[in-house]
Amino acid sequence: MKIFRYIIISIGLFLVLFTWFFPQFFRCFFVEYDGFKEIRPHIFVESKTTKKQQDSLLRFVLQAEKRLVDFWGRKDGEAKILFCNTPQTYQKYAKTTEGAGFSIGTPLGSWIILNKDGLNTDVIAHEMCHDELMTRLGWWKTKQEIPTWFDEGLALMLDYRFVSSQDSIQRYIDYRTELSYLSPVPIPLNKLNTQKDFFGQGELYTKIAYFTSAVEVSRKISMKGKKEIFRIMNKTEKDGKFEF
Repeated sequence: MKIFRYIIISIGLFLVLFTWFFPQFFRCFFVEYDGFKEIRPHIFVESKTTKKQQDSLLRFVLQAEKRLVDFWGRKDGEAKILFCNTPQTYQKYAKTTEGAGFSIGTPLGSWIILNKDGLNTDVIAHEMCHDELMTRLGWWKTKQEIPTWFDEGLALMLDYRFVSSQDSIQRYIDYRTELSYLSPVPIPLNKLNTQKDFFGQGELYTKIAYFTSAVEVSRKISMKGKKEIFRIMNKTEKDGKFEF
C-alpha cells in the first residue's frame, strides 16, 4: 500500500509540476473537448470556422509543408495545428493577443496556434520550422542550448513576408538592407539569447531583433550553404553545446 501511495503522490507531483511549467498543455491536449474539430490528422479548427477558411488552411498547410521539406530535406515535426477563429480563443490558447501564430513545445507534444492573420503559408511555415528544430534536437537540448535569435532567424528563412528572394546571397543582402532601415547597428547576438531578451523590449526592438537574427542566419547560408546549418545542429546534438 505504501508503494502504491508513493506512486500516486509521485504522479500527482509530476502533473502539478508539468502544469506549472506548461500551463497550456492540458488545454491543447484536450482541444477536441473545447469546441474544436479535426479536419485532417493533426489539424484542428474552431467550430465557427467556415468551409472556405478550412479549405484555405489545408492549402496553406500543404504549401508550408513543401517549403519545409525543400529547406530541411524532410519533415519530422508533428506539431498539431489549432486554428482559432476569434481573438478570444487565440488568446486563450496562445496566452497573448499579439502575432499571427504561436508555437508551444513540451516534452509530450507540440502545437501551432494560429489566428485569422495566420491563415497564410508564411506564418505556418515559420511556426513549423520552430517545431522541426525542436523535433530534431529534442525539447531539452533546444531549450537549453539553442538561442532564441538562431531559432527565430532560422524560421525566417522559410518565411517570405519580409524578404522573398530565394537566392541565398540576395536574401542576405535584402535582410541586411531591411535591417539598415530600422537601425544603423544590429543588436548584439548575446542580448538576444532568451525569449525575454528577444520579445521583452517593445515592438520596435523585437522587429530589429528579427532582422538581426535573419541577417546572421542568411549570412551563414550565403557563405557556406544550408549544409552549414545542419553541421551546427549536428554538432549541438553531439557535443551538447551550440556554436555558431
